[in-house]
Amino acid sequence: MIITETQINNILNAPEKALKLSDEQLEATTLAAVELYGTTAKAELVEKLMLLYRHYVTRIHPAQRFRNYQATIDRVLAGEAGVHALMPFICCDPARPVVSCAALDYAVQAPSDSEHATAGACELLELYDRGALANGLAVLGGLVISGDRRILELLKTQCRALSCDEIEILIKCRGTLLASAVVEFYLEWLEELDSLDDCDRFAAVAAGFANLAIGATDAIVYDIERIIPSTPDNAVRILNQWPLSEYATTIASRLNDVARREEGEPVIPTVMSIWGLV
Repeated sequence: MIITETQINNILNAPEKALKLSDEQLEATTLAAVELYGTTAKAELVEKLMLLYRHYVTRIHPAQRFRNYQATIDRVLAGEAGVHALMPFICCDPARPVVSCAALDYAVQAPSDSEHATAGACELLELYDRGALANGLAVLGGLVISGDRRILELLKTQCRALSCDEIEILIKCRGTLLASAVVEFYLEWLEELDSLDDCDRFAAVAAGFANLAIGATDAIVYDIERIIPSTPDNAVRILNQWPLSEYATTIASRLNDVARREEGEPVIPTVMSIWGLV
């Protein structure tokens, strides 16, 4: 379905017209509007596009929205649209898979050069702090699964302030590689928490830490650095790697220290067992 710029602007300027569109028309119009913004970067489109996108998410299934997101990032990677085309997905979509992928892609695509590698992540964290995101936890999750120490270092303030329920949402965001920086991120978090005074949050972070080992499908821990700005063929630099069992021995003493300090119903012995340390 071909949507002209005039048709897009007619809908954007009279949002009540979107209510009369079929689902197919709404989907095509929203994607065309995203593409228009991605190619023109017109500031006056932003508020109107966000309003249209918020209506779009009420009618289009999350799985289809994810496929539409993939089509959009493909255009960004091909140089057919600017990275700002990802913003409606990041700011307005409530679906965790859509938002976490969009946040990660934005973080590694937005910086103009390696000297400003964290610029995209910082922009997203500013939006998070302002409460400008439909699913801020998925944005944090997308940045966590970057596995890049430079980005993870920026997230400590926001993640350490999360409630138990919020942590349980965050830990559902997991990447395809088990990155040592993510392991250290969760382990340091565990070390900072009081298992008695913060028992629920302690248990949630411990669960996230255990899930890292459970999800390591190739049983390898990687020390990675994102190549920023990245391309599909040049996205990750692997600095080192270890078999999971070998890496686990390097963190065993720290987990033992956490276990010794743990009060109440113990969870760390189970975590250590999952990591192959019992």
